[in-house]
Amino acid sequence: MAEVFDVIFAGGGTTACLIAGRLASADPSLKILVVESGQHSRDLPCHVQPCRYIENLAPDSTTVSFHVAKPSPHLNGRKIVVPCGRSVGGGSTVNFMLYMRGAASDYDDWEALGNKGWSFNEVLPLIKKLETFTPISDRPTHGYSGPIQISCGGVDLGIGNQFLNVAKAYDPARPQVADCNDFKTANAYSPAYRYIDPVTGKRCDTASRYLYPHSDNPNLRIVAGKRVKRVLIENGRAVGIEYTTDAISCPGVGGELVTVNASKLVVVSGGAFGSPSILERSGIGAPSVLEKNNVPVLVDLPGVGENYQDHLGICPPFYASDEVEIMDDLWSDPNVIRANLQEWERDGTGKIAHNGIEAMVKVRPTAAQLTSEPALQSRWETFFQNSPDKPMGIIGPFAGFPLDPRRSMLLGRKLFSAIPYIVRKHGSFVLQLYLALIYWHFELYPDSIGSVHITSGEDSNSPLEFDPDYCSKPGDVAQLSLLYKMTRELARRMPTYRGEVAAYHPKFPAGSPAACSETDGPVPTDAPDVVYSDADDEAIVKFIRDGVFTTWHSLGTCAMKPRNQGGVVDPRLNVYGVQGLKVADLSICPTNVGNNTYSTALLVGEKAAVIIAEDLGVKYV
Repeated sequence: MAEVFDVIFAGGGTTACLIAGRLASADPSLKILVVESGQHSRDLPCHVQPCRYIENLAPDSTTVSFHVAKPSPHLNGRKIVVPCGRSVGGGSTVNFMLYMRGAASDYDDWEALGNKGWSFNEVLPLIKKLETFTPISDRPTHGYSGPIQISCGGVDLGIGNQFLNVAKAYDPARPQVADCNDFKTANAYSPAYRYIDPVTGKRCDTASRYLYPHSDNPNLRIVAGKRVKRVLIENGRAVGIEYTTDAISCPGVGGELVTVNASKLVVVSGGAFGSPSILERSGIGAPSVLEKNNVPVLVDLPGVGENYQDHLGICPPFYASDEVEIMDDLWSDPNVIRANLQEWERDGTGKIAHNGIEAMVKVRPTAAQLTSEPALQSRWETFFQNSPDKPMGIIGPFAGFPLDPRRSMLLGRKLFSAIPYIVRKHGSFVLQLYLALIYWHFELYPDSIGSVHITSGEDSNSPLEFDPDYCSKPGDVAQLSLLYKMTRELARRMPTYRGEVAAYHPKFPAGSPAACSETDGPVPTDAPDVVYSDADDEAIVKFIRDGVFTTWHSLGTCAMKPRNQGGVVDPRLNVYGVQGLKVADLSICPTNVGNNTYSTALLVGEKAAVIIAEDLGVKYV
């Protein structure tokens, strides 16, 4: 006889932990089951110690899933690899902890698609409810009593101040503000804040902040290391799920199929990859996809798995002076972590309580920049021009080279990097230290839209058919090109700058004035910008197509839109054509958001908790 729960969560990531925790708090008598393919994250150093987030991207990591895309002609034949969280707490336990919120118009765009209740003014109380914002008091869009702590981090490395000081002299037309996360600032420099508790120095993820505090409730059960195969549907209603052993979390363990029933509701919360695949294996999706995988069609819903979106990034590194303080020593040497552990455990401070990101700039292009990148003009006119709260992209310095620490060992140099994102990116485990500063930049609203679909109706561990469609639109490449050029100008004026790491920059033609090289120090602030020839621009485009990566911000594959427009769920997150079945995670985002997507996942979770509580007649969520 199958066990019965009131509510079953198919997936135990960021939003599922938040919703389950809110429901358990409001009504401890609710029988709740959370089924997660990854393992528990509670008190594990790679999850709770902020500096160790890099470990989760190691090639042999079991705390993320690596989704391999098909080769893309837009990326010169490359197969993009996109990681996503796979632990109790999901992406909130492995992300970079950068606190970055989007534009008010992002949520008004959602409402304009027919999603009543999702406008910015309606969701702002929930956005404030979830956070305790410690850097600045009395800001009208921030919360000051929520479970998620926002802070300045455990130490000041100085990289952020260098960046802001250079920007003030080099780019005075863009203002500097104390807080660019007010949902309206879209073209300004600012300090960067973090999802780190200012007292304990620990990561603020949803498992530790919402779910685990209720783990002594006998009516709340968390099953880890199990992968949901399908939702069971009878007479048009979701009545339970089937799950089996996850092949990565539990290698070599038999795959017995377990059935559990839901008396009230099934919530699919597997993320942008997991949720559409669960629906498709359940018989919900495009008939062409289901029939190809021998799945009987229960609900013809062609939007399932479509509308995949992300943010795109490039992360060029620069040599740094020997005296600069960076993170590579912690990222490359366990002995350094042990040496810093006492301070972190005692005071919640030090480099262990840091992510290496201290400042950033949200960018809207100037008229001159638009002229320099003609492919941007159409995207600007049709998307950005009439939405003044939307930044085109973001740039910031990274104190270290987290995407490939091995290079530090090879070069024997310190590096800093810039990670430019076009909202999308991919990185590999960094084993070591070269004095590196990388600049991160990403594009926040790519025009390219991809898809995710199953390759097997029976094997839930089978890889997915994944086409992210990165850089298929010329405007996306043009935005990354502009961001690269801006990044380079800011980096080469910083006092710590000692040249570009040429292997990770465009291969400019021999003799080009734009060629990359080592140097003894920065250029003067008033030095002329690098001038790029047509051949140089072609080298940048090739560099982008050869190297652009995901920013781990996948969303949109079960979009909250009208059914006849490719929608999968309605504004109350109900899956079209099935009763008692909702989706609640970043897959429901109908359009992209201009932020690190953890903030949106938290909002979706809080909104879903309210909706579900209303449906169940539960008060005080």
